[in-house]
Amino acid sequence: MSSSLLRSGGGVAPRRSPARTWGVVILVLAAIGMVIGVVGVVAFRRTRIKGSNPQDRIASICRLADTRPSGAGNRLAQAALEESDASVRSAALVGLARFPDPKYRDTVRRCTDDAASQVRAAAAATLGRYGDEEAARRLGELVTGDSDRNVRIATVIGLGRCAAPEALVWLLEAAEKDPDATVQFEAVKVLYWKLGMRYIGEKMSKGPKWKMQVAFVVEYLKEYPQIQEAYRRSGRELVRHPEHQLDDHTVH
Repeated sequence: MSSSLLRSGGGVAPRRSPARTWGVVILVLAAIGMVIGVVGVVAFRRTRIKGSNPQDRIASICRLADTRPSGAGNRLAQAALEESDASVRSAALVGLARFPDPKYRDTVRRCTDDAASQVRAAAAATLGRYGDEEAARRLGELVTGDSDRNVRIATVIGLGRCAAPEALVWLLEAAEKDPDATVQFEAVKVLYWKLGMRYIGEKMSKGPKWKMQVAFVVEYLKEYPQIQEAYRRSGRELVRHPEHQLDDHTVH
């Protein structure tokens, strides 16, 4: 190699030692790890449910549901299963209604079996957001089988949210057969809404007049093709009671 070539800086660049190369790689990986760690800490703090009492923790859950930072859905799902206070678990399930991601379905479904009625109610209302036949069937089990009136009312709300045709079946069953007039009234109103109408008929009462009115309304709704198709698809028999339409009622 000529002296002029050496003086001009030409020629082959000196090789970097393997030790030095690995040292650079390790430094880069360490830097990436630190960044990930910082991001993880920030995310954890942003989604942490704060408070030493149920009221403060519920307020924290409401903020998570409103602001929806990354990881909020996971934290709410965890709270729905693990919080010791039923009111906090219930609030977490209400918040989860804003995150209808399939990965939270199992959590919401499990909470429909919670020992606390307010948790079952919140889970039922949220389960309707999933809008499929599986959700409708579970809601049907609740609206016909749960002993708590408030759970059944919340289940009617869930069925109103549920887009599956089978939801109409369980709403009609509740309107026709539930032993509580409040549940019947809510089911009638939701049925009208799902069929594109608004119920403005007889106000709810606990007397025979209301029972006659709701029986007449239910028979009227059975004439709708959407109701008949929903029963056909579900495999359930749509039982008619024409005698309930013999009285002179005004249906709006």
